Amino acid sequence: MTNKIIISTRSKIHMEVHQNDFFINWQEILKIYEEEGYFNHLSKQSEKLIITAPEPIGITSLINTEENSEIVYAKRKERNLYTRFVKNRKGSITHSFVVVLNKTRNNNNQYLLVTMFPGNGAYKEPEDPTISTKRELIESLLFWEDHALVFDESTIEYSTITPFCPYKDLYNGLPMNSFRGLKLN
Repeated sequence: MTNKIIISTRSKIHMEVHQNDFFINWQEILKIYEEEGYFNHLSKQSEKLIITAPEPIGITSLINTEENSEIVYAKRKERNLYTRFVKNRKGSITHSFVVVLNKTRNNNNQYLLVTMFPGNGAYKEPEDPTISTKRELIESLLFWEDHALVFDESTIEYSTITPFCPYKDLYNGLPMNSFRGLKLN
């Protein structure tokens, strides 16, 4: 079965913050892999694929952080959630990229592009409204405890920058033994 990938206007606006992360146009990359049949096996309502290319595809801005990392939070352009950023660090070249797709309502053979970015993947951000279970929230909090995106002023709403974790209240009511020394700086 051949699946078609749909790139909506909303997808294009969302992808503006990722376009400089790819070495070639992200739409061309998506088209190449669609033509090669990488998306033909899809069947679930929501799909997350990690694809490894034979050559470098771009620069991942998701990196591990340490205790002495300079962390800030801000909203990325065209986003409503706060993202954890690390200052004074650089991303790394990667052969992998992530594609997140949702099946369209009208056609089982069509998938709408949600996002696409260089790297090996990430968990949803803690404030993501699509987080549906306590376990998924805990996994998100644990992942973002020691990961962050490289700070790039061109991708954020400057007025939203804060050194304080804006989602501290998400930890309330969760079993503390689920966290491995979580730090909320």
